[in-house]
Formats: sequence, C-alpha cells, structure tokens
Amino acid sequence: MISTSTAADLIEVIRDVVALGRAARQAPEGEPGGPCAVHHAQAGVLVLLHEEGEQRLGRLAGSLELDASVISRRVAVLEESGLVVRRPDPDDRRAQLVGLTDQGAEALRCYRTARAEEVAAALTDREDADVATLVAGLRGLLTDLSRMPAPRHRTPVG
Repeated sequence: MISTSTAADLIEVIRDVVALGRAARQAPEGEPGGPCAVHHAQAGVLVLLHEEGEQRLGRLAGSLELDASVISRRVAVLEESGLVVRRPDPDDRRAQLVGLTDQGAEALRCYRTARAEEVAAALTDREDADVATLVAGLRGLLTDLSRMPAPRHRTPVG
C-alpha cells in the first residue's frame, strides 16, 4: 500500500498532465498548425465521433464538458471543412445527429500521427522500452483508479 504523501504526489502529477491537455484544447482556435487541418479542440469532437459513432450535439457537449453554443460553433467549422456531416435524428426530427465523414476520419488519422511525432520529438532522450513500461504502468493506474468511488460534491456551509 502506498503512503498518503505518495498518493498526494501522484494527484499533483495527474493534475499537471490534465492541465497540459486542457491548455492545448483551449488554445485559440484559429488556423490549425502543422500538416493537418484539425485544431486540438476540434480533435476531441472527431475522436468522440470516431470512437462512439454518430451522436447529438447535446451528447457531444456533455462528453466534452462544453457549453452547447461552443460545441455548435465547433461542429459548424468542422462541417464547413467537410470533416463532419449533420442529418436529422430519425427518432426526433427536431434534433440533429453529427457523424464523421471519410475526410474527417483521414484528418483525425493525420492529427494523431502528427501528435505522436510531436511527442516522440519531445521525448528524444527516452528509449522505447522505458516509455512502453511507463505506458503499461499508466494503463494499470487507470484500471486501479477506475475502482475509486465517484467524487462527492461538497455542500457549501453557511
């Protein structure tokens, strides 16, 4: 069993990793850099559509923890670029489903390759075996942490 001070150190590192990802997603959404036509913030939408399939805007917003107006604008840009397509939801014609196009799947592949190249370049002093060990450890950590109860929200006192 680990000590609470080691657990606190782990929590701090996890927060830093999450903050790093959040900073990339929250960077201004101007023209995406690099060889791919996808910004970090847009990639999250494409990943969800690729992994979970076609879905409503509200579900996308909830999964990405974004306001409906933000996800609507993000999807509009992706649609204009031909990376996603909208269609009426057959279960509720008032709602729309958003799906990934073939062009969107290709843009996501390109984005993922470019990100992997960026990470590899940042880790030039590390060996594949060391990083593979880290990956395996992180996967095990995720499995362990998934057994934790959901955090309880505190009720304000006063």
